[in-house]
Amino acid sequence: MQPQSDPNLVQARKVQQQLKAIFQLRAGGRTDPATLLRVRALCAIASRSVKDTDLKAKMGQVENYAGALFSERKHQRFAREPLSGIAYLRRQVFAVLDAYDTRLQDLVAVRPAAIGAAVEKSSGESR
Repeated sequence: MQPQSDPNLVQARKVQQQLKAIFQLRAGGRTDPATLLRVRALCAIASRSVKDTDLKAKMGQVENYAGALFSERKHQRFAREPLSGIAYLRRQVFAVLDAYDTRLQDLVAVRPAAIGAAVEKSSGESR
């Protein structure tokens, strides 16, 4: 796996925090084109800032859940006893954003080891 650059990981973390704030402030359950547009834009930024396919997939999930959450009726399809569709979607979004954060932490932890291995490999090839 190619290590991510620190600015990309910082950008991804900032976007994750912005998305979390949006979902904390906006309950959903009605059409909200401005919020949906903002979520989609942030998901696109997050997807561009990382090369990790798992992180990109998670942003796709957030975008899909937001599409249903910020609609007049699509959220109703997600109703699960005892949760309304709105509550279920919000729970899913926060779970995905938490998983996104965990994956970012994993990438940060792996980064120094990957750099060390690359340096070792290149020094071995120059001998």
